[in-house]
Amino acid sequence: MEQNRNNQNNQHKNNQGGNQHKQQNGGYGKKPYHQEKTQLPMPEKIVLDYEKDEQLFGETAKKWANKLEADSSRTSNKINQIRGFYDKIMELNEKAQNLSDVEYKKEVYPFVIMQNSKVAYAKTRDLVSESFVKMINYCVEEAKDVKKMNNFKLFFESIIGFYPKK
Repeated sequence: MEQNRNNQNNQHKNNQGGNQHKQQNGGYGKKPYHQEKTQLPMPEKIVLDYEKDEQLFGETAKKWANKLEADSSRTSNKINQIRGFYDKIMELNEKAQNLSDVEYKKEVYPFVIMQNSKVAYAKTRDLVSESFVKMINYCVEEAKDVKKMNNFKLFFESIIGFYPKK
C-alpha cells in the first residue's frame, strides 16, 4: 500500500513536469504562440486631406495597417475590436453628412472627441495597442469639419482593407 502511494506521487510529479513543458512550449510539439515580431517605426502624423497627402488612402493607410498588425498581440488589435471602432466612426460620419461645419462642431464633433476616451479605455484592457490609440487620436484631432470627418472614415476603411487577414 505504501509502495502504491509512492508510485502515485512519482506519477503525479512526472505529470507536473510534463505540464510544465507543455506550458512553456505552448503545447506538446507546438511552437510558442508569441513569436518575435518585427518592430516597425510609428508612421508619420496623419493629415486627413488627400490633397496634401495623395497617398492617404494608399501607402499612408497601408503603413498604419502594417504598424497595427506588427503591434498586435494575442488580445490586442483583433479585427473585431478595430471594426467596432470603425462602425462608430461610420455612424458619426453618417450623422455629419447633411450638416454644415458649424452644426457638425456642435452636434457630432463632441462624440468624435469621445472616441479618444473609448480607445484609451480599450488600451487599459489590452484590447488595442498604443499605435492604434495614436492613430485614433491623430484622426480625431484632424476631423474638425465634415469633409475631414468623411476622410477619417475613408482612411479607417482603407486601413481595414490593408489589415492582414488571419
